[in-house]
Order: sequence, then C-alpha cells, then structure tokens
Amino acid sequence: MKTAKITKIISANEFNWDHGIIYYIKMDLDNWDTISLWKKNKDAFKVWDEVKYDEYVNSKGYTAWKEVKENNFKKWNSDYGKWAMIWMAIKEAFDLVYKDKWLDEAKKLTKEILLFANELLNEKTDTTESPKKEEEDLPF
Repeated sequence: MKTAKITKIISANEFNWDHGIIYYIKMDLDNWDTISLWKKNKDAFKVWDEVKYDEYVNSKGYTAWKEVKENNFKKWNSDYGKWAMIWMAIKEAFDLVYKDKWLDEAKKLTKEILLFANELLNEKTDTTESPKKEEEDLPF
C-alpha cells in the first residue's frame, strides 16, 4: 500500500454503463506516481487530498491501481458482544413497556431480559442425536 498527496488532477473521463455514470480520474501524486482511479463522483478527489492505493497488474497485463479504504469497524471481541447484548436488552425493554412514565418497569424488564440472555449464552447445546426412523416407518 502506498500513501501520497494529489498534486494535480489531469483528467476525469466519464463512462456510462449499466449501473450509472462512473469517472476514471487520472492524477499526479507527490511521490512522482501518476495513477488512475474509478469513482462515482467527478469531484471525489481534490488537490492535496491524501490517497491510499495499491498497484497491481490487471487481467490484460497492464498496471492498474485500486484505492485502499480503511476499515473503521472495531475488531469483534467478547466485551463487544456483551455490550451489544446489554444494549439490545435495554432497547427491547423500552420498546415494550416504556411510555413516558414507566421507567422502573423498563429497568426490571431489562434485567429479566439480560438474565435470560445470559442463561441462553451459558447453556450447553444438546449434542445427542435424534432417534432414527425405523425401516417400517418409511412411506415406501
């Protein structure tokens, strides 16, 4: 992955295709690279914007570039799952009983939902096999 700032926008060619209009934007960068990226907006890039990109060889053997986007999502961990469960319990409780004045009832229901959710999470699943049908039970 490379990171550079745009020093000059050379062109923004418009292409119509089945999914709408797309722009092929060619630009010079401060690391002396000249790259082209596909975007849905003609003014997606401005001079001095920072661009993160990867260089690769496409199926026709030409050098091409792909913009690298950062992943803003947090990594999943057990704490996140617990907080998601707590939030969902609170949301359900308030959706079901809270009507401007029933805050205590909503709190009680939230606790009940959390206890039930914890029981479900800690419950071991039954791994025993279901009984097989006997030969005479089959319709054919």
